[in-house]
Amino acid sequence: MRKPRRRNILAYALFANAAMLAGIMIVLVSRDHIGMASPAFGGATPPIAGGGGVYIMPCELHPSVWGCYLMDTDQQTLCVYEYRSGERALVLTAARHFRYDLGLKDYNTFPAWYDVQKQVEDAATNQRTVLPNPPPTVPDNTGK
Repeated sequence: MRKPRRRNILAYALFANAAMLAGIMIVLVSRDHIGMASPAFGGATPPIAGGGGVYIMPCELHPSVWGCYLMDTDQQTLCVYEYRSGERALVLTAARHFRYDLGLKDYNTFPAWYDVQKQVEDAATNQRTVLPNPPPTVPDNTGK
């Protein structure tokens, strides 16, 4: 007489789990704001910068106020534009020539670089003076 074949409950549970995961994937892919081309799935993202010396970067200027930075590296100029949705307009908010800004070494910063340099040098000097001197060596009489 043959033994009745016992059904493997673990196999059924694994198949049910796989079917549920496949269903979740189908729901996620079919949604409007997420697709297989989404950055979350490793899809291509739209370029946010330019080339040829002119670069643009979107930014949030204030909460719920958006705009963009435009930088021309050849002219060394930075511009900030604000998008006003009520007016449907892109408005120039600020512009600056930054060639001479790059020459500044310590502007409106605390502490100044020379204070930090002095603290580092003082710490190195104090560390050398605080360390105990090595014990004196006793010449040995072996003649070597």
